[in-house]
Amino acid sequence: MILGLHLSIRSGYEPVFEQAAALSCQTVQIFSYRRHHDPTPEELQAFRDRARARGLRLIVHVRYVPFLGSRDPERHRHSVELLRRERRLASALGAEGLVLHAGACAVEDDAAKGLARVAEGMLRALDADGGSVPLILENVPGGGRRLGGPLEELAELAALLDRRGVPLGFCLDTAHAWAQGYDLSTAEAMWRFVAAANRLLGADRIKAFHLNDSRAVLGSHGEH
Repeated sequence: MILGLHLSIRSGYEPVFEQAAALSCQTVQIFSYRRHHDPTPEELQAFRDRARARGLRLIVHVRYVPFLGSRDPERHRHSVELLRRERRLASALGAEGLVLHAGACAVEDDAAKGLARVAEGMLRALDADGGSVPLILENVPGGGRRLGGPLEELAELAALLDRRGVPLGFCLDTAHAWAQGYDLSTAEAMWRFVAAANRLLGADRIKAFHLNDSRAVLGSHGEH
């Protein structure tokens, strides 16, 4: 097991290494860029080189959830471009994966149609020169039009991409699972959830866990 934390890049990439060393992290998750700051190629390369030299493994989480399920052509195109950019930056940083959420489906669509639209958006984002970092889909608290709360929806999205030869990894967030309605209050319950995830998603595809506590009520679809 490789343990790490999500660390802030509010003050730039450099403090990540000091924080990781102080916390004895073997891996870190970060956003690929700061708000209102486009990283330079030199900054990206410097982070990659230093992480490699220190043996620090990296996962990047998208800063904003793309609306790939949108029926609006412009919003869909913008979301595809957003994902492409995130993947290029993650690749430049040397990340082993890019964590993202499926987002929401359009008002007019049910979950199946929404997932199909999200899959098409992902494929368009991967089609262009957007780096080589694998996509890692994270479960969400669900509720409303949000996609990717039930494990079955994650599996369905993976199947849609599998048909096009694109493998998809998964990140399981415990707080999100709890809010979706998966009881994780005991070790036995946690193992039931893991067993279900292994069966539906495939153990080899589960690349990361976000181990979070939660103030939300079980099944409330609330955030942390």
